[in-house]
Amino acid sequence: MNSLDRRIFGLAVPNILAALSTPLIGIADTAMIGHLPEVAFMGAVSTASLIFNGIFWCLAFLRMGTTALVAQYSGAGDRRQSAGVLYRSLIVAVCLGTGIAAAGGWIGRIGFELAGGSVQVQHWGMRYFAIRVWEAPLALSVMTLNGFFLGTANAIAPLWVTTVANLVNIGADYALIYGKLGAPKLGVEGAAWASVLGNAAALATGGFLLLRGYRYRSYLRAWPTRLWDLRAMKRLMQTNAFLFGRTLCLQFASFFTLGMVSRMGEAPLAANAVILQVWGLTSFAVDGFAHAAETLVGRCLGARLFAEARQLAWRILCWGLGLGAGFGLAYFVALEPIAALFTPHREVVEQVGTLYVLIALLQPLNAVVFVFDGIFIGASDMGYLFKAMALATFGMFLPAALVFVYWLDWQLAGAWMAYSGLMVGRFVTLWPRYRGDAWLQSFVE
Repeated sequence: MNSLDRRIFGLAVPNILAALSTPLIGIADTAMIGHLPEVAFMGAVSTASLIFNGIFWCLAFLRMGTTALVAQYSGAGDRRQSAGVLYRSLIVAVCLGTGIAAAGGWIGRIGFELAGGSVQVQHWGMRYFAIRVWEAPLALSVMTLNGFFLGTANAIAPLWVTTVANLVNIGADYALIYGKLGAPKLGVEGAAWASVLGNAAALATGGFLLLRGYRYRSYLRAWPTRLWDLRAMKRLMQTNAFLFGRTLCLQFASFFTLGMVSRMGEAPLAANAVILQVWGLTSFAVDGFAHAAETLVGRCLGARLFAEARQLAWRILCWGLGLGAGFGLAYFVALEPIAALFTPHREVVEQVGTLYVLIALLQPLNAVVFVFDGIFIGASDMGYLFKAMALATFGMFLPAALVFVYWLDWQLAGAWMAYSGLMVGRFVTLWPRYRGDAWLQSFVE
């Protein structure tokens, strides 16, 4: 292992551990709810969770944009600007989170109307949503703190934050869903409260690490000369706007897929929930390398080390591809047994098992696309990322969905073939950009 690999793995391994623990909230909810007697409970939590994922992923620019800007300023040795990015991003996070919580009822009604599902699914999903929406200011603030930690090349702090969040969530899931350890038996609503408690614990941990960590004292003392500096705020908002547009396109594809599947019945909807969790395991694991790319590429470009940035990007791509191939092999061999861990409902497991070839073959391609995201985010090439995602969504995914689901009526398989078209479209648009040099010149001046 050479020096580049040691730098990559110094960030990637903690990032992978943190990223793999991230979907544990969804996996824990899905698995524990999946063992309740009604299939509708599983579909309700899955649908509500997808709505939350849609909201939080659309606002994930708070993490990604913070990482990119802080990494570039840190690479240039400018701690005052790095601190300014943190403070401004936290203000945005709290304001957005408070707005989401206040508008929770309206957001939930629209989300479930778009997602569809049976009366039972919508009833229990809305009850879950109405409680969990109160975590919004907490979750967005945690995103921002983790983005700052990653931008300063500290992957251990986000690992602690995520680990604490998931331990609290899983313990609270067990206690509140089933009424264990002296807690009330709340079922679906218990899963929602567990998620809120997990995010509260995460924010407390992140705040403690920031305020008590020796390495951050100089950052905290370097208060920006003008917190509301218009030039700095414009740079932050422009970065975030492109990331928001990119993620909005991705969420359009996810919700369109959910809308199609939810109208196929409760068993396909539950099977879709399991596939999303399995799919997410790969994406979150590879995101460990993507997050390393954001930090390392950003810091190199901030220091004007262009050749080193390209070398690091290539090595991270190779490692991501290998990890994706490993997940693909595992799913090819054992997707149905893996699905059986989530639910005892045989009709759900069988529907998941029919897609093992498609799910397995796409994992290496997915991995490369996820790493491309990290490279271009680290380079602040957000404008191109937005255009590439829009083209893949409306030029590949949407036509494929119309053909495979509405014309050929291939049901769940057709929906996932269309979603696979989105990933192919992303690769086709991002590969030529990577091969050129434009992304090396898009960093913050």
